[in-house]
Amino acid sequence: MSREILEEMHQLSHNDERRYRLLMIGVKQLLHEQKQNRYRWMGRLKERKKLKSVQADPWE
Repeated sequence: MSREILEEMHQLSHNDERRYRLLMIGVKQLLHEQKQNRYRWMGRLKERKKLKSVQADPWE
């Protein structure tokens, strides 16, 4: 979670509803970042596979 969200959560009391909303926003951001990183990783993996095409050497 971002540092700003954590600092704001620390300032709120435990009974405040905004604290839980901030927590949900932070978790949502983390999940979105993980999803984006996974797609980037899968894209790089696909490109590597395209570059490494297998070629048979001619018989001598």
